[in-house]
Amino acid sequence: MDKESFIKRINEKGPSASTFAKMESKPPESRERESIFEDGNPPIPPLFIELAHRIKNTLSSVKNITQLSRGKFKDLEFEGYFHRSISEDIEKIEAVIDGLLNYVKISTPIIKSNTVHSLLEDISDKSRDQLEEKKIRLFKKFEKDLPETVVHEEQLRYVFQSILHYAIASSPPNGSIGILTKLFDHPKPIGDKKGVSQRDGKYLEVLIGFTGYKKPFVNLEPGLRSSALQRDEALVLVLRLVKEIVRKNKGIIQFDIDEKKPRTFISLIFPVERRRIVYYPKTSS
Repeated sequence: MDKESFIKRINEKGPSASTFAKMESKPPESRERESIFEDGNPPIPPLFIELAHRIKNTLSSVKNITQLSRGKFKDLEFEGYFHRSISEDIEKIEAVIDGLLNYVKISTPIIKSNTVHSLLEDISDKSRDQLEEKKIRLFKKFEKDLPETVVHEEQLRYVFQSILHYAIASSPPNGSIGILTKLFDHPKPIGDKKGVSQRDGKYLEVLIGFTGYKKPFVNLEPGLRSSALQRDEALVLVLRLVKEIVRKNKGIIQFDIDEKKPRTFISLIFPVERRRIVYYPKTSS
């Protein structure tokens, strides 16, 4: 989808945000969980992991029953021996199982992927009530197989969440918000910015467009003007923080406002992560 189609889509009137999920051409795939096996060995079967956890649960049940049996024996000496033997055996088995599960954890790292789309989906879903309250239509167009970016996941979440909140606050009732992602090559600095530079020239862009823009407060009553100004100052402060995060990560944030339409576009451009990023699945204790 090019920018003209994107603009046309934002200006279209459509159903409220309660139906935005049905409008997507194809939902993005969930974050892949591809394991790395450099030596070519097959992954440990999931059945083994499930069996190990079942054994741990059974051992916990045995331990609880053993504790409940205290004071039920007539022979106190045998009772002490019984509880001591059961507890020691359970601890040994648990230690072996924990060791196996920890081995699985450090031996099967998972390639991190689809982070940008997963975050956008999660943040959009959590904003559903705000969208429905203002009857704002939200649509998304995600590029397939979008690579990872150099920005940390939690920083990306803050950036996307802040900008979507700003878009919702700035959009009029019955408006539209669009989110577009794309990958592109840019061999030279973007605009007049010198912060973005990368040998292979690959970048990803998240473009958020919405109907409306922030209007001046000169026509408002003094009380309303003060309240609106305070809200707007808070939003502007957040955008400044967002800009700082983007800048520190060698990215670019650009605003494009058309007061006649009216509509606003916020473009986020980040260098693509060239390393293969992995993470390790959590094991239950």
